[in-house]
Amino acid sequence: MTVRLCCPISADTLVRRLLSRVQNTTKGTALTRVVGVDDWAWRRGHHYGTIVVDLEKNDVIDLLPDRDADTLARWLQVHPGIEIIARDRAGTYADGCRRGAPSALQVPDRWHLLKNLSDAFVSILDRFTTTVRTLTRQMNVSTVVSKISETIRAHPEEAQAVVRSASGERRDILFKEALALKAAGHSIQAIATTIGVERKTVRRWFQRGHAPPWKRTVPSRSILVPYTAHLEKRWSEGCRNSRQLWRELLEQGFAGQYGTVWKWVATRQGCSAKPVPSAHVVAPRGRRLARLLLAEDPLSAGQEGLLVPALLEAEPHLAVTLCWLRKMQTLLCKRGDTCTGGDLKALLEEGKTTLLSRL
Repeated sequence: MTVRLCCPISADTLVRRLLSRVQNTTKGTALTRVVGVDDWAWRRGHHYGTIVVDLEKNDVIDLLPDRDADTLARWLQVHPGIEIIARDRAGTYADGCRRGAPSALQVPDRWHLLKNLSDAFVSILDRFTTTVRTLTRQMNVSTVVSKISETIRAHPEEAQAVVRSASGERRDILFKEALALKAAGHSIQAIATTIGVERKTVRRWFQRGHAPPWKRTVPSRSILVPYTAHLEKRWSEGCRNSRQLWRELLEQGFAGQYGTVWKWVATRQGCSAKPVPSAHVVAPRGRRLARLLLAEDPLSAGQEGLLVPALLEAEPHLAVTLCWLRKMQTLLCKRGDTCTGGDLKALLEEGKTTLLSRL
């Protein structure tokens, strides 16, 4: 086996290390003060056992064949001297510890505390789904406006193609979100309310199996065409006043409204009068949003990370809760004498003013 694994080690060395491991474990068990108890899988979803770990030495002491209270109680009776037992909140382990080591102090396991904190935080993020979706759409609008503006400046003739592409991307994203909500069992009315489109539109999308593209109409000849040469000449001279340009065209016989000239100027300046939103970033939800908020550097996630400061500014209660959660995570990850009971009590008292007060 070692040859297949490309491990240069002899058989004698393997036996010697195994014997040394067994001897150290046997000697160390009598000196163990603090242990952690949790379940582990012989075969995930079918058969589970119990793992016992020395938390001071960070070493596995034993693997029990099952996770019954009687098995754990017998093991603890055979190994006296254990003062502290860290475990999850399962009643089976609580009963086994109580019967096997009645004098030992039972404390919650650090990993399970962190997991419970994370699960509770994910559950409250559902309250901010509307805010997250609104901020995401605002980000997408500004992104598309910038994208269209750059295209207009470089290639004015491609501007409309960019707008159509942005609109198509947005409909495709909404359709995928609608399919996901439908698979989750939501009604058409609920889906329409969630993604922000009409109920009839959602039904039509499901009937066709896709989000149909808008019908492209043949653009009519602009009434500005006869005056384009004059507009281009004045633009090259530096005139950017749309009302001044409109007055000059009126003197030449132009019969159109001021808004027509204003739109031409706005297009040349690179700002669309009616920007088309495009969902470049899908609104994060659940654990995905929680990972963004808890990341040390959310901006490293790219454009999606820009949502974090905007969300915390829009929802101050969430910002307070996130700050408290980070403090709690830091406290739970401390070791030795750096963590005191006073610190924990003060932090728990502070947590009563956050969205996680029920926890």
